[in-house]
Amino acid sequence: MRKKITLSVPRYLKRYLLNAEFGQLVDGALYVGGRSFIGSYISSVARPIPFVMPRPDLSGTKLVIWYSCRERTHEVPPEKLASLVKSLDEQFRRSLICEVRALHELCGGDYSKFIRNFLARYGIEPDVDIDFDTVRKIYRDYLERVDKSNRELVMAS
Repeated sequence: MRKKITLSVPRYLKRYLLNAEFGQLVDGALYVGGRSFIGSYISSVARPIPFVMPRPDLSGTKLVIWYSCRERTHEVPPEKLASLVKSLDEQFRRSLICEVRALHELCGGDYSKFIRNFLARYGIEPDVDIDFDTVRKIYRDYLERVDKSNRELVMAS
């Protein structure tokens, strides 16, 4: 059975997720399989709800995801929608860090061009969909965490 879930997400996350690598795109909606990572996120927060629950009013950019579920009563509760959006945002951040880290370690130098390439591949416009300084800060915070961890290892030796 195909079920629909509507999420309120930031613009950059919607552009990131509306990509063929995450599922089929049909009329601006994302169709995901049960074994995809988005499908597994949804199935992890879904639970049996034998009665109709009111859907919250969504503001901002809306993302419609269609997913498969065998159980008719399994739904994503409204209180879990925020955690689902947070999980998808963390996936965006992990993908950004992994790709930029690989290129930055290989080529060195300024990592801004690698961030711009990542954003361009997903159709995310810097300073329109997401502030470019915010994206740079995501990777810069990662570099600071790694540097702090390495300093602690050196001090322990």
